[in-house]
Amino acid sequence: MKHGTVSLLLLSACLLSSSLGETVIKVLHIQKLPQVRAIWQEAADQYQKAHPGVRVQFDYLENEAFKAKLPTLLQSKDRPSVFHSWGGGVMVEQVSSGLCQDITKAVESDGFKDTFYSAGIQNFTVDGKIYGLPNDIGPIVFWYNKELCQKAGVDPTQIHDWDDFLAAVKKLQAAGITPIAAGGKDKWPLHFYPAMLMMRILGKDAMNAICSGKNGGMANPDVVKAFQLYKELAALQPFQKGFLAATYPDAAGTFHDGKTAFHLMGTWDVTEGRTDATDGKGLPDEKLGWFNFPEVKGGKGKANDIFASVNGWLVVSDAPKETTDFLKVMLGKDTQTKLAAAGWSIPMVKGTAEVIQSPFFKAIAQEVSSSDWIGIAIDQLLGPDTGRVFNDESAAVAAGSASAEDATKAIESSFEQNKP
Repeated sequence: MKHGTVSLLLLSACLLSSSLGETVIKVLHIQKLPQVRAIWQEAADQYQKAHPGVRVQFDYLENEAFKAKLPTLLQSKDRPSVFHSWGGGVMVEQVSSGLCQDITKAVESDGFKDTFYSAGIQNFTVDGKIYGLPNDIGPIVFWYNKELCQKAGVDPTQIHDWDDFLAAVKKLQAAGITPIAAGGKDKWPLHFYPAMLMMRILGKDAMNAICSGKNGGMANPDVVKAFQLYKELAALQPFQKGFLAATYPDAAGTFHDGKTAFHLMGTWDVTEGRTDATDGKGLPDEKLGWFNFPEVKGGKGKANDIFASVNGWLVVSDAPKETTDFLKVMLGKDTQTKLAAAGWSIPMVKGTAEVIQSPFFKAIAQEVSSSDWIGIAIDQLLGPDTGRVFNDESAAVAAGSASAEDATKAIESSFEQNKP
């Protein structure tokens, strides 16, 4: 055998051995912003350089596709090592099914757990065990177009309660302005309305009791009241034409194109929403404002009771041990400070809020830090089955095809059937 042939065979054998010995950390995410992905990739490059033989692979799925495909992916041979999560009942079901890994020791032994706000860690804790880590928080607020509001004589800073908000909607309509953008096809953007009305009416303790199945659960009169107030809003036809066929990106684009005065959405709407505008830029800071979801007269909830998506990561049961180590880089203060300083998110890592430059994120981060209650999205909190029904009924009420009583009965029926 010629020397060259031997060398080639040895090289091939080495390459094969290297390939077989490679550890791949598969990160399944829903982040579409290239700027955020670039910072994540920097963290991956840093980790890979320090850990030869380990490769980090980022896999993207659009929000709705992620929800639809995740259950199947988690059961497949090509399942991710770590995946996006909003916590709540959906997470509890995944943990109960044995799909997630207990990472308590891995994050407690070196104090990494303590680098996060405790509320964030709690969101990914089940029965005292930690199965994931928080990434960032996206509080839901009303964004408004300053020019359109001024044209209609509406001062959003004076919207304090639900009656004030309904009066503003009517005033905008009288001025020929479409009040609100909504992505009705995706349904979850509509569920914000009855969910936040529940928070404002019930307050923290009563809301937690309801969501635990106590005090009549979802059939409680105060839940019915929340859906009735929501139905009264929908009866005014405040949303853009065709809102039931519009996705979240459609609605975000509509708002950032200056076609509606309001958009009830998370903080991500400043960045993601602008990319959905026709010009890819959306409303500039000087034309944009925000206010907390209004209180309800006589309700126990407060304006700074935060309703938010707490975004994070769950580690899959058979994920390589390097997965949690990589998360410590990706969710470490250095990486999260870059994201905060660039205005891409409000991280759940302590000490990052102070570097936020965005006036919107800075102010909202201050609201979060002073809030006594951060409630997560109800469609996640109630679990996949009842969460889906909650979203379906929110869309049905907005469409006028269901009453408040019909909606809450359907939700409570699902809740009873799907209790853990």
